[in-house]
Amino acid sequence: MKTMIEEGEPPTTSQQTAASRASNPVVKPADREQALQIKTILVPLDFSRASMQVLKYTIPLAEKFKAAIHLVHVQPADELTAISRAGHWMLNCADAIALMQDRLAEVQRKHDVRFWPDNCHVVSGRPFEEICKLAREIEADLIVLPTRGHSGLKHIVLGSTAERVVRYAPCPVLVPRGKKYKGAILNGASAGKFSLRKILVPVDFSECSLAGVNYAARLAKRFGAKVCLFHAIYPHHDLIMADRMSGRILSVIEQVQITARAQMSELKQLKSLRGLACETEIQVGYPVDQICAHTGWPEIDLVVTATHGRTGFKHALLGSVAEHVVRYAECPVIIVPSRGGT
Repeated sequence: MKTMIEEGEPPTTSQQTAASRASNPVVKPADREQALQIKTILVPLDFSRASMQVLKYTIPLAEKFKAAIHLVHVQPADELTAISRAGHWMLNCADAIALMQDRLAEVQRKHDVRFWPDNCHVVSGRPFEEICKLAREIEADLIVLPTRGHSGLKHIVLGSTAERVVRYAPCPVLVPRGKKYKGAILNGASAGKFSLRKILVPVDFSECSLAGVNYAARLAKRFGAKVCLFHAIYPHHDLIMADRMSGRILSVIEQVQITARAQMSELKQLKSLRGLACETEIQVGYPVDQICAHTGWPEIDLVVTATHGRTGFKHALLGSVAEHVVRYAECPVIIVPSRGGT
């Protein structure tokens, strides 16, 4: 990228779509279920170090799919009112981005990427609401954002922006995090190419979790990666109490394991998994603990999971498994909304 905002007329949305289709051949009907198309990626920026690293991490992924990157900066409405005429100033996209040009200097030097004026968005409001709203407007295929930034609030009060975006986003959300992501940034690996070796896919055998499986399968085929289907058998407290009184917990868990293995075998027969190197694993324990422990495996590069399933809890009480994985995983996580977008 030579300049922050390129001179001349930016390509229209239809022109960008036509260019994307030209570089990505039309998928034949027989292959449509297996193909993964990512044409538009939305990257929220608060110009913190974390968000700038995510932008650099996203560029090789966008290049892989020949996707357009949209940037959005959300200025909290209460902060805008504290500055005279700041609302008009911040809502002028070109001027707002230009003022932050020094923060994007490194990106300009190292990457040949253009941010057209129409692809740079500066809005005011609640960050997660504006991000999700814009994702719907531009028909984003993927949102990429960090778990930390200038939220101004402690997590225990309202939760992070990332977790709220995960909850309400109309498309899959990629949250780069963990030791492997940080290592890639420090080693400059993200400046080269985006690659995957093995994808961990938590499943609970519900219809909702199939969204994560199908998305992971198409992603694995695009990158030549392996898939590991993972299921955690939740140790219900009633069973633990029964064990203390009667010693029958072992037989109960064994029966659940037999059922889970049968369900896993059936799951492996999905059309989307055909032709993939696919392995399975079943463990006993709390899903979040088990999933996050496995994200630390050296060969696991990514977790792909759906937002809903049989968690056994209402969201207001403990939150979804997906949101907890976003908070504690040791590698990047993609959250796929089961209501669509797959």
